[in-house]
Amino acid sequence: METVLRGYYTLKRIENIVSMIESGEVGVLPTDTIYGLHCDALDIDAVKKIIRIKGRNKKAGLILLMSNIEMVDRYISNWPGDSKRVLSHIWPARLTALLPATDKILPVLRPGMTIAVRIPADDELRSIISAVGSPLVSTSVNRSGMPPMKRIADIHRTFPGLGCYISARGRSRTEPSTIVDFRGAQATLVRSGAFHFSGEEGRIN
Repeated sequence: METVLRGYYTLKRIENIVSMIESGEVGVLPTDTIYGLHCDALDIDAVKKIIRIKGRNKKAGLILLMSNIEMVDRYISNWPGDSKRVLSHIWPARLTALLPATDKILPVLRPGMTIAVRIPADDELRSIISAVGSPLVSTSVNRSGMPPMKRIADIHRTFPGLGCYISARGRSRTEPSTIVDFRGAQATLVRSGAFHFSGEEGRIN
């Protein structure tokens, strides 16, 4: 297990994080929003670890991070209306989209055949996702129902024994991502957050 509390991403560190994820571990990484617990979204045992760590309702679903539009294409059943054009214009960004899922995604991550997906505005994080070759689960670092944790030292103390702890060094923000439902004729704001989403952007027909 590699524990990193401070410092910048380096090529070697990214390689170590990728290896950690591929081995089925859960790691704490900074994102374009808040700190997150991360694992390979196709590894059911790793996903169960995150659910257990958070004490989360298994029916609640979790956000998936993907590296590019092509990866999103592989895990959704269709792009409703003009949503692909709209999201291609917005992403990478601090916006999470609800889209129709395929059965390539684990059932626990697609309640109601829907996935919550984001292409993060973070070059290193997208590089990690690309190297892993599959989506990453990304969820706030906290017990379910509690506020997200913002300090890496507190996270390390509260959740010991994880695969890695990478300091944000000023990268992470204090707001979670904005969540927008793109499954209908008009995109609908589900949760306000770090990305400003206007009604005009939501026109997907």
